[in-house]
Amino acid sequence: MVTDAVARIPYEVPPLQSPEKLLLVSKRSTADPMPEDTPEARLAGWKKMCLLINYFFPEHEEMVADKFGVVEWTPGWEDNFDRLAGRLLVPPVVRSLLYSQDPTSVREWVDTITAKWDFERVIPAHWEGPIDTNPEQFRAAFTFLEDPGADPFPEPDLRRGLQPIADLVITNKR
Repeated sequence: MVTDAVARIPYEVPPLQSPEKLLLVSKRSTADPMPEDTPEARLAGWKKMCLLINYFFPEHEEMVADKFGVVEWTPGWEDNFDRLAGRLLVPPVVRSLLYSQDPTSVREWVDTITAKWDFERVIPAHWEGPIDTNPEQFRAAFTFLEDPGADPFPEPDLRRGLQPIADLVITNKR
């Protein structure tokens, strides 16, 4: 099954990522010089890029008050990356901007495809793939539809970037 519905964010840097972009994002502060090109710096850039893509303005990315345009990463961002990576999940953007608008229909869709199709893998349109999985594991990625407290993403990550955008999108649709 090919889908945008779920994803798995890899712990390791995918081979097609631009080293220059990874190094740029890997810096602790936007005011810092470009770091040396090392596997560690590339991995830090990958992890931060994943947080930026999923939350837009993650919890541990802070504006420096007395330096216009300077942003610094504070401790704790790696823990937030670890909560995203290495598992089948509905990405925060999809969950907040799309599925929250009609969770009943999404649940019906998940129930239908997991009852009718005995699949062994999904091929996400983004992130890592193919992913070996089955209908039961696929359904488990959508547990949040029945219990909003299940499989939560870090609240500060959502609150700072993604949630205000989701609120605007949903409010403007009504």
